[in-house]
Amino acid sequence: MKLVCSKPQLIDVINTVQRAIAPKTALPILECIKIDANGDGNVVFTGNNIDICIEYNTKCTVTEGGTIAIASKMFGEIVRRLPEGDVTISVNPSNFITKIKSGSSEFNIQGIAPDEFPDAPILDEKFRFTLNEGSLKKLIRKTISFVAQNEGKKPVLTGALFEIKDNSLNVVASDGHRLAVVKEEIKETVNNYKFVVPGMTLRELIKILKDEEDSVNIIVSDRTVLFDFGYYQVYSRLLDGEFLKYDAIISAVNTINVVAEKRYIMDSLERAQLLINDDISAKSENKVPVRFNIAYDKIDVSCITGKGQVNDTVPVELDGGELIIGFNCRFLLDALSACDEEQVKMEFSAPTSGCFIRSVNNDDSYIYMILPVRLYN
Repeated sequence: MKLVCSKPQLIDVINTVQRAIAPKTALPILECIKIDANGDGNVVFTGNNIDICIEYNTKCTVTEGGTIAIASKMFGEIVRRLPEGDVTISVNPSNFITKIKSGSSEFNIQGIAPDEFPDAPILDEKFRFTLNEGSLKKLIRKTISFVAQNEGKKPVLTGALFEIKDNSLNVVASDGHRLAVVKEEIKETVNNYKFVVPGMTLRELIKILKDEEDSVNIIVSDRTVLFDFGYYQVYSRLLDGEFLKYDAIISAVNTINVVAEKRYIMDSLERAQLLINDDISAKSENKVPVRFNIAYDKIDVSCITGKGQVNDTVPVELDGGELIIGFNCRFLLDALSACDEEQVKMEFSAPTSGCFIRSVNNDDSYIYMILPVRLYN
């Protein structure tokens, strides 16, 4: 195999497919990038850790076709440190020694026979729809922090639900203590469908998504989803299990409504978070809540830790009665950070009921719910 491509082109390819490379595994082949070049100039770079597979199709000058697997980390570091200009990659088919050359710099590294490299999944298509890339990025950005970090009692919560209903896509995430529901209209007419994408896939996907209007075809089979960007494809396994029944939760009627400047609320919570972050026991065990005292068109925000105490006041528009309630400070900050508007609407009903954060336009484009933390003083 022998091919030539530009350094920026190669770096972009490597940065993308490395999102699917296992950093450390008992199977060395899974730590590799597979390069498959054919005579017409088409080259496919693939990373596959079994859970996620990324194929990147690009054009290079190919003088000799072939296939090789190269250790991803070493390959990426070499290419990034090469001088500017075209990069030539050539492989000795008898021993898989791979030469990587640019300008006066030349590396010879040991490649691996690609025979054991796993193939991309074969999809038995059940459903497909289309989003633009920027919309997909926004949906993931606004929900990813709500995905459960570990399996716990309900492994399906380590993923996000994609539910197509009435020509809208709801992306839903919950870790059992909080809930995010973000909606995006689908321009084409599609049937109702739902599937759960692992959080691990979404965390890698958002690192390569761009804020662009280019279309992404999303194709689903019983066990796999394919995000097809045209020049590269991301395959992921799906999670099994019954997801949280969220409709009843978000339809709750609340009697205390607050409209606030998002920046003022976040500034106050970030000041409280300073004390929580500095108190190891408070941070690790989430034992110290932030207290909201809602009354008279203001929220008194306070927090007491082993390191000290903070008190603050945020002006708001209040419709409803008074309330004292506690929350995990970080959970509130995550939800507010995901809101793009300058003002937010916060709804409450009782000290033991959740806080709902919605758009001030009441358009249900997003809904966040955070369960309260019991206050003992």
